[in-house]
Amino acid sequence: MGNNTFSQRVKKLRTDRNLTLDGLAKQLNINKSRIGMWENNGTVPRDDVLIQLSKFFDVSIDYLLGNEKREDKEPDSVRLQYLQRGLKKLDESRLEKAEKMLSVMFDDIFDSVEEDDDGI
Repeated sequence: MGNNTFSQRVKKLRTDRNLTLDGLAKQLNINKSRIGMWENNGTVPRDDVLIQLSKFFDVSIDYLLGNEKREDKEPDSVRLQYLQRGLKKLDESRLEKAEKMLSVMFDDIFDSVEEDDDGI
């Protein structure tokens, strides 16, 4: 008998991050069919894989298994970690481009915050 809560939570965590089965399988270095068994049959993986999933999605094992109602981390934290994982995979030239793009975006944001702080 499978764990329906585990099945639903793994699928939701994966789809919330816009990951396909293939994408998650590559990220975790796990066979795609195994993830399909988790999501479709509620098959619960070994403890070491549960730990890996917990770290990857930044949630507790209790949350994955249905023993907690909420994720441990705030959605912003999950987004930040998702971006960090992506940035770590960039080669040097793409990382420089990403830094320039973020710098332009953040300069605009911080300029408007400074104007608000100055009462302008």
